[in-house]
Amino acid sequence: MRRLKQLILAAGVVALMSTGPAAFADHGGHGKKDKGHDKKAAAAKVFTLTPSTHGNPEGVAAGSGHTFFVGTVTDGTIYSGTTNNTTVTEFIVGGAGKSATGMKVSRGLLYVAGAATGKITVYNIATKQQVAQFDTGAGGFLNDLVVTRNGDVFVTDSFRPVLWHVTAAQVQAGSGTPEQISVAPEITYTTGFNLNGIVARDGGKRLIVVQSNTGKLFRIDLGSSAASRRITQIDAPAVPGGDGLLIDRGRLLVVQGSPAQISVLKLKSGASRARLDGTITDPTLKGPSTIARVGKLLLVVNADFATSTQPFTVSGLPRKAEHGDDD
Repeated sequence: MRRLKQLILAAGVVALMSTGPAAFADHGGHGKKDKGHDKKAAAAKVFTLTPSTHGNPEGVAAGSGHTFFVGTVTDGTIYSGTTNNTTVTEFIVGGAGKSATGMKVSRGLLYVAGAATGKITVYNIATKQQVAQFDTGAGGFLNDLVVTRNGDVFVTDSFRPVLWHVTAAQVQAGSGTPEQISVAPEITYTTGFNLNGIVARDGGKRLIVVQSNTGKLFRIDLGSSAASRRITQIDAPAVPGGDGLLIDRGRLLVVQGSPAQISVLKLKSGASRARLDGTITDPTLKGPSTIARVGKLLLVVNADFATSTQPFTVSGLPRKAEHGDDD
């Protein structure tokens, strides 16, 4: 199983890398770029996963205060660190048949998307104990997730054209059957990794997702019922290989593995369109995957699926004041 997951991930990375440079050539035609375009980040603070023996890291989640968590896709080990210490240590050790990709922290709980395992797992951070788990079955790849203000969970699936929805009541109960929210026909699934990063806006009434293999961004208005849900493509520059997403000061930050950078998009008109404000690069970025904000740092996981060079690291990039404020 472990070897299969590694092969699936490697194939996806190669596919994304092959489309990245060409797709970037047309950014200039999508709108005005401000004077902050192509900003170089200040010196990064590098955090090292110790020991780096659990395979490639992929997910990251901001905890309370200066704390953050990093998950590995190979065996599901979860590390814990703080921005005050460059060493990130084992927190919950994984094992065969486990995997951790997208992660979020909410109200003392750590939510983990389980990649090819099809599992969504919830841990109590204080006790490190599993308090809930949900099974979406075989054949998918649970990639990233978001927890809304009311405690509902939405998870992207890179291989099956659905979003998975777990309610706050199900989390409290510890089990239940996740709801499948179809994203077809508005989002066409093709070869490789499809829906990946996800963020919520407007208290969880609206979601933004990125389709990695096409570089397209979509807005999902959930509505009060299935009939009122609406999916529209955001009028924005393509972000090929787009992975983790973060909204920071009204900007949508999109992590891209190749070339290794973060595209900074300014959302407009209720997130129906966006312009490219700039890109963030840093020499410490190595096949980056996901991003979280902790204090004055943007924490970017260096998944490095291309070379898997140890030790694995997380780059702490200083937040830029010139990213601006929401408008």
